[in-house]
Amino acid sequence: MTSARVIDPSAARATALRVAPVVPDLVMLAGVALAASAAFLLVHRALIDDAYITMTYARNLAFHLHWGLIADETANSATSPLNVILLGAITFVLRNAQVAVGVLFVASVVLATRWLTTLTTLLGLSRATPYVGVALLLLNPLLLSTVGLESYLVATLAIGLLRFGAEGRCTAFGVVSGLAFLARPDLAVVVLVAAVGFPGIRRRVVRAFAVAALVAGPWHLWTWFVLGSALPDTLIMKAGSPTWAGFGYWDGALLYWRGTPIATALAFLPVLLGAAALLVVLMARLFGHRDAAHRTAAVAGVGAAAHYFAYCVLSTPPYHWYYAPLISGMTVCAVLVLGRVLAHWPEVRLRLLAAAGFVVAVVLGFAMAWFDADHGTPWLRAPISTNWATTAQYERIGDDLRGLVGAGIVESPGEIGTLAYYCECRIVDPFSDRGRVLGAIEAREEQSGWLARTLIRLNYLHLDRTQQPRPLDARLVFQRGETPAGALQWPAYQWAEGPGRMVLLPGAG
Repeated sequence: MTSARVIDPSAARATALRVAPVVPDLVMLAGVALAASAAFLLVHRALIDDAYITMTYARNLAFHLHWGLIADETANSATSPLNVILLGAITFVLRNAQVAVGVLFVASVVLATRWLTTLTTLLGLSRATPYVGVALLLLNPLLLSTVGLESYLVATLAIGLLRFGAEGRCTAFGVVSGLAFLARPDLAVVVLVAAVGFPGIRRRVVRAFAVAALVAGPWHLWTWFVLGSALPDTLIMKAGSPTWAGFGYWDGALLYWRGTPIATALAFLPVLLGAAALLVVLMARLFGHRDAAHRTAAVAGVGAAAHYFAYCVLSTPPYHWYYAPLISGMTVCAVLVLGRVLAHWPEVRLRLLAAAGFVVAVVLGFAMAWFDADHGTPWLRAPISTNWATTAQYERIGDDLRGLVGAGIVESPGEIGTLAYYCECRIVDPFSDRGRVLGAIEAREEQSGWLARTLIRLNYLHLDRTQQPRPLDARLVFQRGETPAGALQWPAYQWAEGPGRMVLLPGAG
């Protein structure tokens, strides 16, 4: 049995300054930036529809200081305000939202690498830890299938919580916590786990949360009064929604396994590694091995698991990007445990076992890289996707709609992001037309218990409930098989039903 290893915050800060020499460190970060740039070039033609929702919000913010999907309708359907704001700022400078996605993606991966490297030094882990960890995050086919959304930004902020939590830096932890809440409100679960898990933060949790409130509070107060809800409408739109072919969030990985088994296996294997690592940590603590590395790995793993169970309780559909916090948190948990055992465990057998675990992780990384490259260079469709058409198909439809509908109002077929981005027309559904969300809000209030109903009403206290859905001039619908003669139609490939077509129909039909 080894004695417990405790990090004193002041000593930890001094240790953090003794990171690897500046030049090697910059070389590593430059290499990561190059690898992330290559990854973005690989996926940039296959961004999913919800990524285009974010990009359209960002472009409207950058060019018109407007918060919404269409020019003449304010909305609050962007789940990640921080992602939109950062992309909007970059788009304002570069004048291109797609390029902005690439810049933010690369910056997120580089910052994650920097923080994971510092965390490795703080905890005295194997120097291979940040390389293996970032490689598994960067190459994961599910995470790459979410580029344009906030997944990599969320992973970076979660690593930041670990980095500043382990060091006991309360103010910095609070800042990252506030940013995490702006990145996704549901990350409050991960923040709470980290705040409880790190003694240096737990003893000053009021101060940490006060700083977090100063960071995130102004935005949510503004949206509460101006946009009519403190939290995005997507909470109402997606929580408690019907299952997909009988699959909910808790078993959604099995749904993806049916369609893309190799991609799904590669994507979720790090979750199994992380679960095994978390079990090792719990067993180690049971036998008295309680040090900062074990604690940090446990926070990463428990935070990921808590986020997963929270979504199970919310009963959301299995949107694949909802699994990103689970995958990234368990990946970090696994590499931290492997790095700790490999660097410090006195028993040779366990160190050999950890070395074998690293070999497995490296082999998994190479398998991911092989799959990513084999899927296409560049990708034409994300390997894990639930879209009703490819990006190229939606782009063509959007370009044609611009000339066909003019100033008219067209209803989306159920996906709106890519169409709105390329059409730049008045295309509506609950993501763009606030009047179409009111029914869902009222239905959720009626179905909820007293406490949930009270919270929903408080969230929408300042919402204008007199808004009406915009009247339609046309509807875009997905159909299989033959279509009516003379209908305007475009080929499409729906993820579950296969080949079909998008058809433009009269609005009243």
